[in-house]
Amino acid sequence: MQEFTESFKRICQEAKLVGANFVVVKEDKMVNHCIYGMQSLEKNKATNEKTIYRIASISKTVGAIALMQLVEAKKIDLERDISDYFGFLIRNPKYPDDPITVKMLTLQTSSIMDGYDDENPAYDDIRKGYNGVNGTRLDVRVKDLLVENDGPYYTPLTFSDYKPGTRFIYSNFGCGLMACLIEIASGEYYTDYMENHIFKPLQLDASFVASHIHHQELIADLYYPQKDSEEGYKVAVTAERFVNGGYPKFPLGENFRGPAGGLFISMPDLSVIMRMFLQGGIVNQVRLLQKETVDYMIQQHWFGKGDSESYWAKGIQMKVLHSFPEKPFRGHTGGAYGVRSYMYFDVKNQLGVCFITNGGYREKETHRGIIDLFYDTLELVINHYWPKQEPKTEFTFAIGEKLAHIDQRIVKLPIAPFVQEEEIYLPAISLADGLNIVAHRNEEKDLISFTKKGLKIEYSGLLEKQGVIIIPLKKTLQALNIPFEIKGKEVKIIS
Repeated sequence: MQEFTESFKRICQEAKLVGANFVVVKEDKMVNHCIYGMQSLEKNKATNEKTIYRIASISKTVGAIALMQLVEAKKIDLERDISDYFGFLIRNPKYPDDPITVKMLTLQTSSIMDGYDDENPAYDDIRKGYNGVNGTRLDVRVKDLLVENDGPYYTPLTFSDYKPGTRFIYSNFGCGLMACLIEIASGEYYTDYMENHIFKPLQLDASFVASHIHHQELIADLYYPQKDSEEGYKVAVTAERFVNGGYPKFPLGENFRGPAGGLFISMPDLSVIMRMFLQGGIVNQVRLLQKETVDYMIQQHWFGKGDSESYWAKGIQMKVLHSFPEKPFRGHTGGAYGVRSYMYFDVKNQLGVCFITNGGYREKETHRGIIDLFYDTLELVINHYWPKQEPKTEFTFAIGEKLAHIDQRIVKLPIAPFVQEEEIYLPAISLADGLNIVAHRNEEKDLISFTKKGLKIEYSGLLEKQGVIIIPLKKTLQALNIPFEIKGKEVKIIS
């Protein structure tokens, strides 16, 4: 433990962090908790184990739990057109006949973007779209942004050039719309729903409203580094500003601003939520979701480069990390007001990590930065807690059936595997999930590659069926030297 802690502190020093909180979970308990630095520089208050942070975009994954609770209650259908819930037609004007579904919002493939572009002079006369009104115009409603003739805040920049469902584009607005759907379906204000159905049942001191936090003295100040300086920070937002600023009471179904990044929570409390994913929907004897729902959330549903090099595969409001080959952690990162954070977990090995800093430097010539810190801390966890003899992954499915199993997870395949000319074909994304890897897709060159244990196979001229990329199973497994068994319609792969 001492070696781990000293390594963590050294990493924090190299990145010149203000403060940090780092929790490691193994199976159903916290096995390590490291703290560093200051909760507040001005108040000379050190970071402690219970320091509460505004965690930024990890909020999206927590919000998805609420959405999936309502899916279980049959109040929300992931495949349904979001227009049906909002009560007015929402369409990308470039694709007027293509519905935008709830699931697309969760995967950030809806083609709905954050709108206003500061670099585009054509829209300098009025701030439009989500980015244009966020934090400035609290009277603007969802319809004002999404319906062309409904108000002055609509901009075509809200919609991408890609057909809904075909391209990943990171969207805070899309997450905000997800929160609006939660309000419409539940009849509860989003912040109330999160407290009533997640935070209070788990006895967490957490909220999207800072003034609802019981121990407000634990809320961290947030810091930006001084520009063009190797030392020093400026305050981005103080804890008092968060608490006293309040949270506007938008009309029900119009709370699209704060949900994308506004959750206040400590790392130990966040780790409780993460343990819920590790334990199949139940934590501290409280069931938030059914196991089948958790399995569905964490399976790979989309893959490709999208608008970011860091996103290659997506679950429900979470990414599948590809930076450590054959160790595809699930989770999310966060960044706002100087905060840099992540929550990543691996169900197979029952390992999870929550990390946050309230300020630090990006990479410069003289020292490593926060982005390096992410990988350094994850590598530290892998070196200390990853099993020396990693258990094999067992992927089983039946030809003609859409349900499969990856170890103890139930996986819903987008199309059923089928036989053609003595070869078995199945969705490429499902095989990547079953092999416990992230496949790399080059959309520009129409390529997809699989890498496992140092072996690689690449396909060009990709085949599709019902809009799903399919690949030959036996050819792929033989190239990667992965054993498999076929008995009738039953297929078993052990990798």
